[in-house]
Amino acid sequence: MARSPAQPQDLSDKDRERLKKYLHNNPKAFTVVTVPPSRKRKRASPNLHTETNLAQERLAVEYEIKPANNWESLRRYKKFTGMRKDLRELGDESIAAGEHILVKHEDTGDQEGDIVDYAAQWKAKVLEVRALDSENVFVRVAWHNRPEDLESGRKAYHGKNELIPTNQLDIIDAMSVNGKLDVYDWEEENDDSPMPDPQEYFWRQTLDSANTNTFSKLRLMCRDQTPQNPDEVIIQCGNAKCRSWLHAKCIAEDALERAIEAQAPVGKKRKSAGSTQKNGGPRQPKMSPSATAMAASKDGSLMAEFFIADLPADRPADKTEIVITDAAGETRSEEMKCLLCSETLD
Repeated sequence: MARSPAQPQDLSDKDRERLKKYLHNNPKAFTVVTVPPSRKRKRASPNLHTETNLAQERLAVEYEIKPANNWESLRRYKKFTGMRKDLRELGDESIAAGEHILVKHEDTGDQEGDIVDYAAQWKAKVLEVRALDSENVFVRVAWHNRPEDLESGRKAYHGKNELIPTNQLDIIDAMSVNGKLDVYDWEEENDDSPMPDPQEYFWRQTLDSANTNTFSKLRLMCRDQTPQNPDEVIIQCGNAKCRSWLHAKCIAEDALERAIEAQAPVGKKRKSAGSTQKNGGPRQPKMSPSATAMAASKDGSLMAEFFIADLPADRPADKTEIVITDAAGETRSEEMKCLLCSETLD
């Protein structure tokens, strides 16, 4: 640990033993209580603090730590040493305030030498480090939740490695830290901001869980006015008067809708003859390895695939096009048009 300035007064031997006994007998030694901001508060509690070093200014929050006297008696440090349990790197690593960490989940086990399951670990940002000695080190953190850990749940637009920073504060034992985690701040509204790498943890949206219980806004796009899933492809219209961003999946779904309408007799619903397998169930079309997006009818009799030439992939497409496949396996291609301005997409 690297000691920081502005330390509390040294404890007497008696007070030190008392505090050490308290920490030993209380697995959850400290709690953090966040306080909604109020202009009507006449007298601020001497134990009330403000945290501003969070992902966005909107997350600034007032908080109180209990028991305050025990927390304030601990020395402050700039860094602490965490254990990284990974076959590639076994040993200590220095972790400083402002960095992100992996935190052990109770259900993930603690076997020596295990490779860290990054997806299963909790994630957090380090805000403050305090300690009594090398065996009693505590870290104040702000949690970075996975979408599925929130009440609202995971949405279709959430990336596989997307995290949502909050102002949900906590104090954890440094022994529960499983090492550092790099987290990329993706500015999605800036088209020049690099996309997150598929294996990279990132954030773009925050949740004010302490004050308003609201999410920051995401950029909406395409005809369905939903955010982008960074794991999926989007296309920008080349029309200077439009320049809209479109989901590749929406382009495929639009082509499928038009194909279904074209097959339906006027005033009647199209029958799905030849669309079932021998066992009577619906066909299950499979997307081509070189396709970017696919949409299929419920009965499996029609499929629309969206191909983009030269897009980085294991098997890149040779041509940019929409390919419609019917129940008999016959195909036809068509050009792509912007879903908003109807101009042909290059």
